[in-house]
Amino acid sequence: MNSCRTILEINTRLWLRQLGNGTPISLADVAAEHFDRWKSRAVEAVWLMGVWTPSASSRQIALVHEGLRKDYSEVLPDWNEDDVTASPYAIVGYDVNPELGGEEGLKKFREMLHARGMKLFLDFVPSHTARDHPWTEAHPEYYIQGSEADLERDPDSWFHVETVSGPKVIAHGRDPYFPAWSDTAQPDMRKLDTQLAVLTELQKVAARCDGVRCDMAMLILSHVFTKTWGGDMREFWPNAIRLVREKNPGFIFIAEVYWGLDLELHEMGFDYTYDKDPLDWAVGTTGLSRVQFDYDEEKHRRRLRFLENHDEKRIASQLSLPMHRAAATWVFTLPSANLFFQGQFIGAMHKAPVQLLRVPPETPNPEIAAFYDSLMSIVGHDAVRLGKWTCMHPRQAWQGNETHWQILAHAWDHDEKHLRIFVNWADYRTQSWVDLAFGNLQGKEIILRDVLSDKVYIRDGVEVMMRGIYLDLEPWEVHAFDCEVRDASAVTDSEESAEEIPAMLRDAKGWDQKKTEEN
Repeated sequence: MNSCRTILEINTRLWLRQLGNGTPISLADVAAEHFDRWKSRAVEAVWLMGVWTPSASSRQIALVHEGLRKDYSEVLPDWNEDDVTASPYAIVGYDVNPELGGEEGLKKFREMLHARGMKLFLDFVPSHTARDHPWTEAHPEYYIQGSEADLERDPDSWFHVETVSGPKVIAHGRDPYFPAWSDTAQPDMRKLDTQLAVLTELQKVAARCDGVRCDMAMLILSHVFTKTWGGDMREFWPNAIRLVREKNPGFIFIAEVYWGLDLELHEMGFDYTYDKDPLDWAVGTTGLSRVQFDYDEEKHRRRLRFLENHDEKRIASQLSLPMHRAAATWVFTLPSANLFFQGQFIGAMHKAPVQLLRVPPETPNPEIAAFYDSLMSIVGHDAVRLGKWTCMHPRQAWQGNETHWQILAHAWDHDEKHLRIFVNWADYRTQSWVDLAFGNLQGKEIILRDVLSDKVYIRDGVEVMMRGIYLDLEPWEVHAFDCEVRDASAVTDSEESAEEIPAMLRDAKGWDQKKTEEN
């Protein structure tokens, strides 16, 4: 498995216009400070979403589609036609949009990333093309074809095309659980010639980047495709991935996948698959819990997790700041790969439809920005990058107190580097004991430095070894302790002032006495 832990998605067309104050700059002209900032935040790859030449047909549909027009107005009340372009997922070919700097601009951008040890990811859309893709005219045999009766019966799922072999009726691309995408055409992946043509396009893309995010990758699994369209089909992904990696051994494949089909795609060679569950749990009624994540580390490492992307609402618009901090601290310190979206680090609130080229400017939220600065130092910590992960299990603070179940906890260890993460996923105070899992600590002490608050706590090693530490957490409280184990005699003058009995690590005897008095 090829590895890339932290990925930043950028809405390229929108971003380059923002940098150019309304006129897109070239990818070749992006200032070095942007690359340096990404590197400082532990970003390992940048996914440029939407670099391919847009479809004229898709843009015309985007201008008149009632649902899209409503979406534009919600985020940009004064939008006009110049603000609208084609969907980046209705592809007419894999040529870089000249407005963004073309092939040379992309090459220079990739070089800037590589100079800092970062990778470039691009989109690949295997399940459908734009309805005005050159193949629809020159190679209609590559597509699902129907009849005039099909078009008359279901005009939203079929369209007419004038081809080199006469007029044809071709299917729109579709997710079987939703209406067809009116700006797309559906390649017939049951045909070997179609698969070979799609593979050729994939190989061209792979020559210009270090990985691809494959849009709706599960739609061309043989059992999904044939359930939707009938017939028989040879699997595409195993051979395609193998052939790409013969020329590009370190190439990374990411699958956008739903419906619990991630394991199937892993077995076919994908390095990472989408895991949207943590986002749905965090913003929904289910909430987050330890049992959702208490499984083998290797299984975690094949998942790509996120709290927002171009398809989802902004997380800052869905969760309060304390809940946002709690969700992000937990999700992004798991062993999985992390996907962040442009604007997330500053608390952006506007979800822009991918067809929009302009959104209102947003003022950064200083609290969210400061939080992500701290969080990304944790994501880039040696213990997280290189170490072993353990799910921790806080235990009952006293009989009858079940609040420990709301505490999410895990550990990272690499040589002398140690991190311990604690998150209270509750709107009330929680209490627990937790074993820090350091083994023999006789003659030692533990220094707990909270990366998220700059607080420092010192604990006797034998005490920690025998009973762990006591947690008393406020609603949604989070801690990321950078832990140092050292000889007990090594206390420095600056650390003698560390709080002896902080509220969240209150001595158990003191707590029991207080509880007795209250009773």
